Amino acid sequence: MSLLIKNATIVTQNDQRELIDGDILIEGNKIIQIAKNIDAKADIVIDATGKIAIPGLVNTHTHIAMTVFRGYGEDLPLHEWLEKKIWPIEAKQTPEDAGIAAQLAFCEMIRSGTTSFAEMCIHDAKSLFESAEKAGIRGIIAQGILDLGDTSKIPELLNKAKTASEYQTELVHASIAPHAPYTCSEELLIKTKELAKNLKYQIHVSETRKEVFDILKKTGKYPYEYLDSIGLMDANSIFVHGGWLTKKEILLAGKRKITVSHCPISNLKLATGGIAQITELDAAGANVSLGTDSAASNNSLNMFETMKMASLLQKHHYWKADAIPTQKLVDFATRNGAKAIGFDNGSIEKGKLADIVLLERGPNLCPEHDLIANLVYSAGPQNVTDVIIDGKIVMQNKKILTLDEKAAIEKAAELSTEIKNR
Repeated sequence: MSLLIKNATIVTQNDQRELIDGDILIEGNKIIQIAKNIDAKADIVIDATGKIAIPGLVNTHTHIAMTVFRGYGEDLPLHEWLEKKIWPIEAKQTPEDAGIAAQLAFCEMIRSGTTSFAEMCIHDAKSLFESAEKAGIRGIIAQGILDLGDTSKIPELLNKAKTASEYQTELVHASIAPHAPYTCSEELLIKTKELAKNLKYQIHVSETRKEVFDILKKTGKYPYEYLDSIGLMDANSIFVHGGWLTKKEILLAGKRKITVSHCPISNLKLATGGIAQITELDAAGANVSLGTDSAASNNSLNMFETMKMASLLQKHHYWKADAIPTQKLVDFATRNGAKAIGFDNGSIEKGKLADIVLLERGPNLCPEHDLIANLVYSAGPQNVTDVIIDGKIVMQNKKILTLDEKAAIEKAAELSTEIKNR
């Protein structure tokens, strides 16, 4: 199938970060031409006059099954929130429940211009893969595992992770994800990395000050140093949060070329205290990306909001209005996100996967002194009109085509009440 997008303002996110007024021709799942006035017959033509075309946003840290816990366990610090609220209610959730919650999450993602995601779930991942396939969204999914120091559980946990890694499809790839260094034994951490081989490896690290000092006391090393000493840091590793890093750890992150997924809104909401030094991480050579975390800790999956908050935090933290270039935030949410999860998307260029979002220029995007600044500080889900993933239209004129959005909302609302009452 061929698709021609006509007359768009194209935020290419290519190496030169060009802005082009023109057309985009897609054949199958690839972009094959970007130019003005493309004279080609296509199966579908979209008139994007007055609209902005951007690469689909990439959310590099999610817990999509937790959308049904949005607003549950408010005003609690992280560890109390996890131990008293989230873990107990998650234990009542079934894999089938997770699939229903995932459909709600994918509706929210698509509506807010997110075309790719990185997921860490606690349930059998099959239902999430099935929901993602139905939605037509791209991503990586891993079953998060932890042993809380009980190494007798390791064979069973590794089997679960291995089973989850066998569900992958063309659009949704498998990943491996031990929960965190404070919930996983060293043996489990090492064996999950061995299991991952060339798969992406996701783990929460240095989210709270308590975690950092617990690891330091236990191992004599700061978390990044500890994880590097057991072979966990490489270009396939996605270290989530990173709010409490030493200068040495930042340099180590750059040296090992890991991805650091910054989740600014979740970190602020759970009062973790530390602000990821993404300006310094980026300068050191780490691959900085952005994530929302869960709808229970954020409480949305809005990547536009995440870009804005990430920028404002750097300005606030360093007392410098120019602490981080605005363009960097778009890079983190597109190019760097694509690199993090391992797909050839993240920019609108010839040969790239066709993951494209169209935005209408509503009043919040007027005037347009600086288009990139408008994307970071002003744009939102209300501007998203059309979403194309893998060359297929999944939302057209603000209507999701791949999922029954009304049914997804109703089922998730019913499920959230039912789980609480179990």
